[in-house]
Amino acid sequence: MQDAHAQLEADIAMLEALPVFIAYNANVDAIVRVNEELESFLERPADPGTDVPPSPLASKRELAAAIAHTMATGQGDEIAMTDSFAALLESELPPDRQQMGGQAGIMTNLLTALGTAPITYTYLLSERQVSMFEHPETVRYPTVEDGRVSYVPLPEAINTDRTKINWVFEFREGDECFGVTATEDTRFIAASRPPEFDLTAGDLDETIDQVGEDVDGALLAGYHNLTPDHVKDGYEETHRHAREVIRRLRSGGDVDVHIEYAVTHDDDLRASMYEWILPAANVVGADTHELTMLHDDANLGVVADPPSEATPFEADEILDHYRMLEAVREELGVDCVQLHAMEYHLAVMESSHSPEAVRRGLEFAAVNAAAKAARGAITSPDDLETGLAYEPSTIGHEAIELLADHIDEAAEDGVLETPTVAACPNRVVDEPAGTVGIGDIVSSSSFILELAVATDR
Repeated sequence: MQDAHAQLEADIAMLEALPVFIAYNANVDAIVRVNEELESFLERPADPGTDVPPSPLASKRELAAAIAHTMATGQGDEIAMTDSFAALLESELPPDRQQMGGQAGIMTNLLTALGTAPITYTYLLSERQVSMFEHPETVRYPTVEDGRVSYVPLPEAINTDRTKINWVFEFREGDECFGVTATEDTRFIAASRPPEFDLTAGDLDETIDQVGEDVDGALLAGYHNLTPDHVKDGYEETHRHAREVIRRLRSGGDVDVHIEYAVTHDDDLRASMYEWILPAANVVGADTHELTMLHDDANLGVVADPPSEATPFEADEILDHYRMLEAVREELGVDCVQLHAMEYHLAVMESSHSPEAVRRGLEFAAVNAAAKAARGAITSPDDLETGLAYEPSTIGHEAIELLADHIDEAAEDGVLETPTVAACPNRVVDEPAGTVGIGDIVSSSSFILELAVATDR
């Protein structure tokens, strides 16, 4: 078996100049540590930890309820804010630090760091936003003139003074806020929803097949950013349009599409995404919380006490995750559904999907996740060596062995590869520099290496 360092070097080499389209959501994340100073800024909710916050958030008390509820459950969460409350936070709350946010933004930064050739579209591109891209001059932005698509460097595509800002409230296990103790290291995101967002890209929508001719794959996200203010008669019309854009993109060439799912508490929005957007993908990526929501939205029955990051991990949780992934994949009719959990990464796929490509993608993602968690950011291929310093999870290894026994297959050193299932242990960092964006790092790194392996680059 190839040495891990040599394998990593070979994997990185396969990614050089790999062309990938990325859309739609990039923003600035304003990071705030949950502590006494933040508590003094907020207003105490009536019943901290058990109050279910409304959507959208419109006050300091509602934000406090959302943070306390997330700390109590131990599951990262995201809820939209009203425009007026977003403006209040920006004027009154100084962040501890700022970084790139939004799935498309985070994925673009990783892909440029690893030497690929991304084409990125996002609907608001301010000078402040461009400053958050690590290598903006290497990112191409699609423009349309006389029905033809061409590309300009990202700094030449600035189109607004407005910046979309999400507020990320981070905490570690044991931290307290209004008497509620955090059960896990995670975060709550209060997300802005600018009125400009409507999942349309003007002339680019009609010419997106030309982009499809220039790329091998696409990483798409941000469909959850819609609010009732963005649509006139429900979400269906906008999502149907977005689905047609995906189909037009794929018609331009042999383009695999990965759609990254994200939490939203708007039931109608989730239902519309499930019906119109997710079935248009080749691959759907989700974390454990998102998988539970997908399973529920598919009306596939209730899993008794579904696995949660809020309770101590038990190896046999992987069996529930496997059943849920199988059921969701079959219901959606997509090629593959991938799960990024704390202790392992797991994919369920059609037999026509390349199991070697998926397995190698998951292993590469584990290295990327550890590097991101340990360093806080990945800015060059050399940073991935940090990920190799963290051993694969022992309990993740045990869980995958249980799954292998369950399906009458053999796992090799905790890694499973069959025509319909692939899994590998994660590389867990006990004291992460930050938790925001790690799921996006996992999904994008696994997808790009899978593309490279499947196309034999």
